[in-house]
Amino acid sequence: MLRTTGRDGLCRLSAYLEELEAVELKKFKLYLGTATELGEDKIPWGRMEMAGPLEMAHLLITHFGTEEAWRLALSTFERMNRKDLWERGQREDLVRDTPPGGPSSLGNQSTCLLEASPVTPRKDPQEAYRDYVRRKFRLMEDRNARLGECVNLSHRYTRLLLVKEHSNPMQAQQQLLDIGRGHTRTVGHQASPIKIETLFEPDEERPEPPRTVVMQGVAGIGKSMLAHKVMLDWADGKLFQGRFDYLFYINCREMNQSDTECSMQDLISSCWPEPSAPLQELVRVPERLLFIIDGFDELKPSFHDPQGPWCLCWAEKRPTELLLNSLIRKKLLPELSLLVTTRPTALEKLHRLLEHPRHVEILGFSEAERKEYFYKYFHDTEQAGQVFNYVRDNEPLFTMCFVPLVCWVVCTCLQQQLEGGGLLRQTSRTTTAVYMLYLLSLMQPKLRTPRLQPPPNQRGLCSLAADGLWNQKILFEEQDLRKHGLDGADISAFLNMNIFQKDINCERYYSFIHLSFQEFFAAMYYILDDGERGAGPDQDVIRLLTEYGFSERSFLALTIRFLFGLLNEETRSYLENSLCWKVSPHIKRELLQWIRSKAQSDGSTLQQGSLEFFSCLYEIQEEEFIQQALSHFQVIVVSNIASKMEHMVCSFCVKNCRSAQVLHLYGATYSADGEDRARCSAGAHTLLVQLPERTVLLDAYSEHLAAALCTNPNLVELSLYRNALGSRGVKLLCQGLRHPSCKLQNLRLKRCRISSSACEDLSAALIANKNLTRMDLSGNGVGFSGMTLLCEGLRHPQCRLQMIQLRKCQLESGACQELASVLSTNPHLVELDLTGNALEDLGLRLLCQGLRHPVCRLRTVWLKICHLTAAACEELASTLSVNHSLRELDLSLNELGDPGVLLLCESLRHPTCKLQTLRLGICRLGSAACEGLSAVLQVNHHLRELDLSFNDLGDWGLWLLAEGLQHPTCRLQKLWLDSCGLTAKACKNLYFTLGINQTLTELYLTNNALGDTGVRLLCKRLNHPGCKLRVLW
Repeated sequence: MLRTTGRDGLCRLSAYLEELEAVELKKFKLYLGTATELGEDKIPWGRMEMAGPLEMAHLLITHFGTEEAWRLALSTFERMNRKDLWERGQREDLVRDTPPGGPSSLGNQSTCLLEASPVTPRKDPQEAYRDYVRRKFRLMEDRNARLGECVNLSHRYTRLLLVKEHSNPMQAQQQLLDIGRGHTRTVGHQASPIKIETLFEPDEERPEPPRTVVMQGVAGIGKSMLAHKVMLDWADGKLFQGRFDYLFYINCREMNQSDTECSMQDLISSCWPEPSAPLQELVRVPERLLFIIDGFDELKPSFHDPQGPWCLCWAEKRPTELLLNSLIRKKLLPELSLLVTTRPTALEKLHRLLEHPRHVEILGFSEAERKEYFYKYFHDTEQAGQVFNYVRDNEPLFTMCFVPLVCWVVCTCLQQQLEGGGLLRQTSRTTTAVYMLYLLSLMQPKLRTPRLQPPPNQRGLCSLAADGLWNQKILFEEQDLRKHGLDGADISAFLNMNIFQKDINCERYYSFIHLSFQEFFAAMYYILDDGERGAGPDQDVIRLLTEYGFSERSFLALTIRFLFGLLNEETRSYLENSLCWKVSPHIKRELLQWIRSKAQSDGSTLQQGSLEFFSCLYEIQEEEFIQQALSHFQVIVVSNIASKMEHMVCSFCVKNCRSAQVLHLYGATYSADGEDRARCSAGAHTLLVQLPERTVLLDAYSEHLAAALCTNPNLVELSLYRNALGSRGVKLLCQGLRHPSCKLQNLRLKRCRISSSACEDLSAALIANKNLTRMDLSGNGVGFSGMTLLCEGLRHPQCRLQMIQLRKCQLESGACQELASVLSTNPHLVELDLTGNALEDLGLRLLCQGLRHPVCRLRTVWLKICHLTAAACEELASTLSVNHSLRELDLSLNELGDPGVLLLCESLRHPTCKLQTLRLGICRLGSAACEGLSAVLQVNHHLRELDLSFNDLGDWGLWLLAEGLQHPTCRLQKLWLDSCGLTAKACKNLYFTLGINQTLTELYLTNNALGDTGVRLLCKRLNHPGCKLRVLW
């Protein structure tokens, strides 16, 4: 075994070789071969040819010793014209072997900490510190690294997608511990992409550079590695050069362990390469200091809200929780900057300590970045391509790889299985399956060993994990281990297996390699048979579920998902046959009983926590269980489905839903794919495929929805708001709509990226499905060609559709001719919504031809924002005189003006006009229109609702309107006069009107300058027993 100094030399030399590209490494070997060809100890070319950077460094040191290996490497770098490596190598002091008893270096769990040997002091302390930071953060150890095996951080690091968060603290602190949800989402929430380089730069919302940046991210998303990369890039002169003179890294996990008082000077000195830091030099310009506080969520509860006086002096010694809080609250040097990383679980606690921080969320890898990671992990390009293509074809597995930790787990498992001549199992469809594969790969049998080797006292490991979870504890002392029956031999086994890891810097504490693995073993604790769990917390699964309550904010979220996943029959078989862990046969039954009681208490409606519930059901991957679980719900509403994994989860559960009558699946405001998210927000997975101009969901999603239509005869309403079906998805969905078993009545496909070509399939579904009576296609690019195809179905005698919504469907005047033909042939259609289409006056003229046809039975027409003018009102006036079925007409947000409304009033006064609701909001009306409408109210006893909001009627207009309202023929019940330029003077007219009118029950007057006098007058009338008004707003 190499001495400690040999390890140092190996790590450093390997780091230099890691910086060579593949072609350069080959050139290095060729130059090295010519330089040593006369030597007796020449390295055989056959051994060098396939060697990677680490193997090459090992060969050099084994053959030549540390000092000679460095000399050869440096001379070769010079011959290759890699002067940067040669110059940096000249400053290295590891070319000299240290005596066997010399100092050793300890490594952090994620970085090789290399102690600097005594050298001549440099004149520039900043340059000395940069060299120290480079040595400390340049190399990292994989979680399963062999002794002395290091990876160059810059070569492994893959850029993560970051977005600025604008949600409030309560929204932003959603605990998304699961790897299927890559980010925090809120309805209407917008996010903007941001780069590390601009974290501390001003933007449109923040004209001054932020002093504090909070980077939040879910478990395994890469927060710590990103913090390390920031340190390294600063030291290499690539980041924040004009902004910060010094960066200091503080690991919160290490801060947890300190039970002695220290000062801020002590804290900075612990980050400095020499015994004492030049504090006066460092704090001379405090605004050029950046402290990186990594893992705020890992702090013990006492850190979050400490009691006691703040630390106000750099030399003052205080308990570590007070010291860190004083730093975060900026009681010490308010001008310094902070970069804090945390899980969302601790976000609200952190926010209480900060003032106006910039919130940044780490969303993980996009598809391109996932590919990049695979190619960086596997040095062999051909092997990397083979593995990436394999994983990409496994949709659920590829989806989960947007989380870096999962990406690493998958790559590790694949690499081990490739070395054994196999490939990853196709059953890796869930988070639990991936973690099980990793666990099993760690326990592969040794040579000539017949079976897997389970760790000693694995039950103690599970009870320790569960106990830590309930106490929100992730660092354990030796006494904690002994409490759960774990001894030194057990700990050593866990360390060797990389399940349970000793913190290298702090030998008194132990931790799982990642919190998600602790949550995985905690879930195991609850599924083990009662006699197998050992000492631990309450073993009642119902208590665990009650505490959790299907809330994604719960600290138990990921544990519960693992709990469901471990109950999968195949997984249970692995546990019992491979690990000899007996699973309790009662847990599934307890889960189903708890779900039934929850459904009963919620009135058979699943809405709050529905996505989290679906995620748990997806983990178990057993259709019979899912069908039983969902059989208790009649109404299911799932909101904020943002990631592609979430769409897959929802469709899988919906496919197994047999009893629900109403199903709503609402997509989030931006897509879950990294690149698509950033693109959409600026202007969570092969589940999305790229088309020329848009991104749509893969076939599996629509196939599952179609299956639900075929197998659930109770389903009568399906709403798919913001589900990117695309043409192919609609085709598959329509196959389900045409199935004889489909009883769907209401289909809403609002903003589902449906193109005109998809309307042919929808048209065929309208003909085949006589149950379908309502359809919403709003927000899709139907266009004229799509409308033509759709109208073929609408005109068919078998079509029974009664309502169709076509808001913002890119329709123009030509589409109205097609719709007119539908109105003249289809007696079933009673509601038509054309809001937000540029029909213009010509389009309305064509539509009115159908409205005047005797077959037309339309009762409600929405023509809001249709680019209509006063000229269109002439056609409408003639239509209202002959159409006896129309009851509601919305003309809001059209430039009708007083002349247009006066034309309408002529027909409204006609005795055959049966219109009951007329909406004229924002139509540029004045007092003249009020005179005409007043005359209508005096003769038309059918009109019940009138909306005149946002028109400049003024007090005079109201005075004219009041004359009609006071007439005995007037039957108006609701009147909207919001933002109509009314004053207290108008209230006087309303006072007398309300005393006479006996039908008006609702009056809306918001955003009018009525004043206290006017409001008092109205209140006086409301108190009169003769006033019939019930709503005054």
